[in-house]
Amino acid sequence: MSEAMIDQLLTRAAAAEAAHKWIEAVALYEVALARSPDHVGAMLGAAQACREGGDHARAVIFLARADRTEPGRADVALALGEALAATSRLVEAAAAFERARAARPLDAAIAARLGAARLAAGDAAGAVEVFEAALRLDPAEPRARRDIGSALAAAGRPLDAIAAFRRLGDAAPRADRAAALCAIGDMAGGFAELDALAGAALPPWAARLPAWDGRPLAGPLLVVAGADPLDLLALASALPLARSLVAELVLSVPKPFARLAASLAGVDRAVTDETPAAAAVSLAGLPHRLGLTAGSFVPHGPLLAPEPALADRWSARLGLGKGKPVVGLAWGNGLDPADLAPLAGLDDLRFVALERLPASTIARASGAASGWEVTGTPVRIEHPGPDFEAGVDARVDGAALIARLDAVIAVDGLPLRLAGALDRPGVALLPSVAGWIWGMDGERSPRFPSLSLLRRAPEGSFRALLPRAVRLVRDALRR
Repeated sequence: MSEAMIDQLLTRAAAAEAAHKWIEAVALYEVALARSPDHVGAMLGAAQACREGGDHARAVIFLARADRTEPGRADVALALGEALAATSRLVEAAAAFERARAARPLDAAIAARLGAARLAAGDAAGAVEVFEAALRLDPAEPRARRDIGSALAAAGRPLDAIAAFRRLGDAAPRADRAAALCAIGDMAGGFAELDALAGAALPPWAARLPAWDGRPLAGPLLVVAGADPLDLLALASALPLARSLVAELVLSVPKPFARLAASLAGVDRAVTDETPAAAAVSLAGLPHRLGLTAGSFVPHGPLLAPEPALADRWSARLGLGKGKPVVGLAWGNGLDPADLAPLAGLDDLRFVALERLPASTIARASGAASGWEVTGTPVRIEHPGPDFEAGVDARVDGAALIARLDAVIAVDGLPLRLAGALDRPGVALLPSVAGWIWGMDGERSPRFPSLSLLRRAPEGSFRALLPRAVRLVRDALRR
């Protein structure tokens, strides 16, 4: 096919794009590529049409082909990085932006895009490095100015993060700035930001109620929790304090967590729909309305009560309280099943998984009390069975099981926070930079005082923490 005919196809494809006929545009670009396989312009056009039509995965195919055809082109690598990021292939996206930056080392915008990709992929320190490089090239680069504070906070540099937020000059509340303020002990400032953020996100029917000011209230107080159960447990110790000031505390939660939330200390009722109340406040806003500080935001006893019948059920299923102590395990977030090898050969302890797992990863086992165990792990880990956490009410089974275990070893997640709320002994395996509820350092958190905290070294692994975690568990069992 002649070059003129290729140009004609590309013109028709561009016209289809202008008319938002994405499928037709891609088809025309593909015809051009069938006649001229190395036409990078057609590949870029097809990728753009795919992305405009919402098919980012197909755009990646065209862009990867263009990147192979003409390696070293910054525009191609940049477009590929954007498409990969849109499909959550964050590490590959960062690599593509690296290639774009290598082709244009003086382009501050590309450096800033690389920083954003590194931050999204979990490489906070790497993100800080390229954001700083971008700002040296162009102190006004908007993405770098906006995001470097987030990267500094995630990298465990809260003071530098706060300074960066101040230089940005944006007074709008931010979750990352709130976390940084809490991390340095400025609970008043951090909780005020959380209150402003959560208050703006209240559902319309709750926003129409009078806002609670933290003073005694003769009527019912509606406390609205967000959709993240991790936040629900992190902030649960504020609920009994609020309950002491009001006639009734009604907690609004997403439907799957209503049954669990009803068992939280200080909660009279848990609701999932619109309900009348004398005043309303978001759960994240409670610490600010109550004027809590780091020292006062501390539970006094268990924050969660398991359902006795469920606790009896899982205790009987797993034979708890008979023979060896039983330790619950929860992995993920950087701890893989293969990393549990240091737990192998510990004949004085039994281990049980605390998560509902895919059917392909559990199998029947005659030697396990429940009849089930996790497959493919270097240490024997029993499992409660395929009906564990299978109901419509999320995490009530997990809470009931954890309440009867001797101890827990877990990465930060819902099982770990359930153990903390139940005041069960255990060990939290934390990243080198953990969330504000765990504090910047130290081996205890006032929010979950029953848990010992082990923090992974910046270049270390969770696996290296497990021998010490076992020693701490054995110490707790002896007490």
